[in-house]
Amino acid sequence: MSSHRIFAQLAFERALGNAAIEALRQALAERDHYVSATTWPNDTLFNDRKDVEVATLTAELDQIVQDRIRDVLDGPGLAVIKRGELFHQPQIVELIEKALVDRQTPG
Repeated sequence: MSSHRIFAQLAFERALGNAAIEALRQALAERDHYVSATTWPNDTLFNDRKDVEVATLTAELDQIVQDRIRDVLDGPGLAVIKRGELFHQPQIVELIEKALVDRQTPG
């Protein structure tokens, strides 16, 4: 395999990893925004919502975040994190490292 092809493959995998990490970052931002908007005293936008509706949507957003974490762990995003390319996003690195430890710990 030529070196150009190897570098192209590495660049492609890095781009996929960065895309998965960006999707995780956006999911976290959406969840945090919704939680802050529905938490007292900032719940003026959601006065017409029932507690069950808010809890259901919060659970769905949590599931989306868990899916994005799984995407990073199962794909090339983990390699991006292990190479230290996300030094400017320590909260995502910490979240992924914790998820990785949880995944590797039986029980």
